Amino acid sequence: MQNTLRLGFADAIITPHHPEYTYLDGYGFRLSPATEGVRDDLHAKVCAMAQGDKIFLLFSLDIIGLREDTYRLVTSQISDLTGVAREDMALSCIHTHAAPASGILDELPIDTDYFAWMGEVCGRAALRTIERACPVSASFAILPETLQTSHNRREGRDPIDRSIRAVAFHDENGKLRGVITSAACHAVVNTAYSISADWLAELNKLSTDEVPYLFLQGRGADINPQLYLKLPIDEMITRLGSELSIPVAQFSANAPQGKALAGELNRHYEIVRIPMKEMTDLATIKEEIARQSEAYCAISPDDIQKHFVLRQLQWYRHMAKMIEDGEDFALHVPLQALSIGKECVFLFVPFELLTLTGNKLEEMFAKVGFARETIYVCGYSNMTEGYLAPVEEFAFGGYEVAGAAHWYNIPEASPESEPAVLDWFRKISEEFK
Repeated sequence: MQNTLRLGFADAIITPHHPEYTYLDGYGFRLSPATEGVRDDLHAKVCAMAQGDKIFLLFSLDIIGLREDTYRLVTSQISDLTGVAREDMALSCIHTHAAPASGILDELPIDTDYFAWMGEVCGRAALRTIERACPVSASFAILPETLQTSHNRREGRDPIDRSIRAVAFHDENGKLRGVITSAACHAVVNTAYSISADWLAELNKLSTDEVPYLFLQGRGADINPQLYLKLPIDEMITRLGSELSIPVAQFSANAPQGKALAGELNRHYEIVRIPMKEMTDLATIKEEIARQSEAYCAISPDDIQKHFVLRQLQWYRHMAKMIEDGEDFALHVPLQALSIGKECVFLFVPFELLTLTGNKLEEMFAKVGFARETIYVCGYSNMTEGYLAPVEEFAFGGYEVAGAAHWYNIPEASPESEPAVLDWFRKISEEFK
């Protein structure tokens, strides 16, 4: 029994107590706190996986993502309470654009006390999951239903993943203990000044502390809801959210007992250097700074364009400083994989992940014998360091290749960025041959 794999689940609320002071991440046009209050609660859902002296904590967090400082703060709080090391936990974010600012949009005010408290709540929830852990069976599926209210926003490109993955976990008495589901679509419906899990609020209606429904955001960085339908926010949230929540609820209610989950629990975690676009022409950058500065001063303070130009100006200033200081333009990010034997695998990617890259990762692990319904490719995990632009996208350019990096205030991606990530996961996949 010492090596028996045991799973436990919990759900906790992480809604800020003072929304009127909380800045929201994800939209460049929102320059004030959540003046419209709380539309729906934010959740932190946890799955603990325990085997012998190994413990792994999988979190699904209703926030946009984490940058390095907030990632370290939250994981430190969890570690202090649980004794579980940062390397033995994964923080997967649903990427709602209506959650407290965490550093995704650079220079927005971050409420450090909120993220410390959120880490505490997560740690206490994790303790419950560890206490509740028991042997389980797992029923994996790619559901026949798909997300129809979504599209690839990059004109002229067709890749899209509308699939819904789900796995239901039952204890030895057949009781449902928890559900993990994954799909790919930007949580960008709620453009109001209110706190919200966006369309995933519909899934939260199913979730309780006794039977949580964890959501892992997939390869959806280029996938948007069909906002051109021009429906009211609440109607769009219900429409898109129901496309996920209704079939997942039906699946979990009818899923068979499934196979006992008993494979060996293994995780890989490494801080990996990811090459980004090298900036070397300081003179040209300084010329651009001068142009952006002139443009900024010419705009009225009442015009939102002044804010947009400032973001560009600050990015060029940052690039100039990096050149002057001789800094490495590469990013150093945590890459992580979790597997249970060859029964299932979770790939945690610390970027906004596009469909093409997610497809490559899935194919990589399918080739070494994992069933596709058991492969979970998770973007926005642990840290979110801008868009990981696929090599194929550099012929087109645009927001995902370059523009988004200016809002993150990081170097733009290069054609070497995606291969560096894929190479790391390929080495992990080769262990299963």
